[in-house]
Amino acid sequence: MAKALRPWIVTRHDPLEQLDENLWAVNGDVPGFPRGCGIGRRMSIARLGDGRRLVFYNAVPLDQATLAQVRALGTPSILIAPIALHTMDAHAFQEKLGLATFTSQQSLDAVRALIPAARSLDELPTDSSLRWVPLAGTRFGEVALVVQSGDRASILVCDCLHNSAPGTGLNGWMFKWMGFTGEKPTMPPMFKWRAVRDRPALKRDLLALAETPGLVRLVPSHGGVITKEPAQAVREVALAAL
Repeated sequence: MAKALRPWIVTRHDPLEQLDENLWAVNGDVPGFPRGCGIGRRMSIARLGDGRRLVFYNAVPLDQATLAQVRALGTPSILIAPIALHTMDAHAFQEKLGLATFTSQQSLDAVRALIPAARSLDELPTDSSLRWVPLAGTRFGEVALVVQSGDRASILVCDCLHNSAPGTGLNGWMFKWMGFTGEKPTMPPMFKWRAVRDRPALKRDLLALAETPGLVRLVPSHGGVITKEPAQAVREVALAAL
């Protein structure tokens, strides 16, 4: 029997945050994760070069007031599932907003189990404000997203790089011990074990991302946004972990 699809369930999340003129984010709790663990999740929202359409990187159901704020920014149009493991709320989000959904070729079958009409990112229309970057060394085909805001660039990443501060109590200690949280950006050991198939290839792609012209911020799906020397943060994680 097929697993029941998760409905639209709003969990605790922060207010909508503007990161650049065409880039916003919402950070919130991860459903099912223990209190105090230190791990949250971020959905990023970019407005395309036509000044109208919105692209979502990850899917996080929003309360009515925040959803109204998002709709005021433009027309919700595209959902990018950067990795099949980040699709808990993808079906409900796509269904509620009527989005065209794209993911990597490696994750396509898994995403289509939730959203049958999902397409490969190879079919994503080109846009001056958006560029997707495959991380070839990942087993599930994780993709990073480069959002261009004038001469400034922001890099959105999924699971390959976390920047989560340690949590509290026993759960906080456990997640820090497992390498999911820490005092600086990191690639969690669990990610390397489960999701990396070619370390040299992933290192090469991450180091290439660090050379993105005009890079001003790194936006992880887990943890704080990095605005101080984001390129160096990417390099350090790639060199230390791979």
